[in-house]
Amino acid sequence: MPNAKFFIDPTLAGMAGPYYNLYPVEPTPSSITSDWIKSDGKPVFPKTKKLDEWLTAIAGAGGGNIVLVCHGTNDGLTLHIGDKGVTLFIEALDAIRLNQEGKKSNVDTAQILKMEPDAYGTLKALIERVQKLKLNRVDVRACEIGQNDVVMSALQQFFNCNTFCAPKLLDSFGHIDWGQFVKDPATFDKWVKEHRGAEISGSVGNRFGFSIVVRVGVRLQAIAESANGVKAWADSKMPPGGNFTGHNQLFYHALITDVTKFVFAGEPAFRAELKEATKGNVPSRKIDLKKVLPTP
Repeated sequence: MPNAKFFIDPTLAGMAGPYYNLYPVEPTPSSITSDWIKSDGKPVFPKTKKLDEWLTAIAGAGGGNIVLVCHGTNDGLTLHIGDKGVTLFIEALDAIRLNQEGKKSNVDTAQILKMEPDAYGTLKALIERVQKLKLNRVDVRACEIGQNDVVMSALQQFFNCNTFCAPKLLDSFGHIDWGQFVKDPATFDKWVKEHRGAEISGSVGNRFGFSIVVRVGVRLQAIAESANGVKAWADSKMPPGGNFTGHNQLFYHALITDVTKFVFAGEPAFRAELKEATKGNVPSRKIDLKKVLPTP
């Protein structure tokens, strides 16, 4: 199983960091687990969402495979270019590509990105440092990027990797708290009746109940009769080879098909929602560079 360097957004570090400590394996679309990627055990936590900070950290990783855990949309990554509200969305990606191909000047590109020419020159040099790594895989875990073939291809070219991978759905990291283990079966049964549609696994004495509650936002609720019950459920939902025992805290990684359905990282349906863009396979592009660049 290939190793990868993980880079985790500061706003996600509180959940994604502990999750990858428990489950250091990230699935790829392949059904063969040896094709998946494993954390090298030393995740990087950038302090900001600034693109130059992320590129500097990636450039120091030495190549191979990387995983970026951050925010995104089907327009691109919400990493900030400069300080004028421009993010690494498709218009910015296309402007940078055209500049690197010699079809746009540095001055014109800097203007599109709302940067001073010198600042863009520094950024361009950082981009080229990363591209010279010739990364094998860049797996991004951010919302909905995989919906857009043009964005996927543009990010593959931006990182100059062999394969760029991202989910088509909303991406979520979080914590599942079941409180104290329930020893009275009647108490467990009462909880099940109060949580219609809850998922129940295990037999009496080792049951685990899981429910998604939609009120003000989406909350996960759980109940458990034993550590064995919790571990059995987690083993069926999360990637293999994890460090969860049933007694420690449980963190999860899932894709959200809708507000009432989570697909967890160890399930085959999770891999089915991952999209890949590969080097040399470029879809047709129709990008309007006169369009006002999106703000965060």
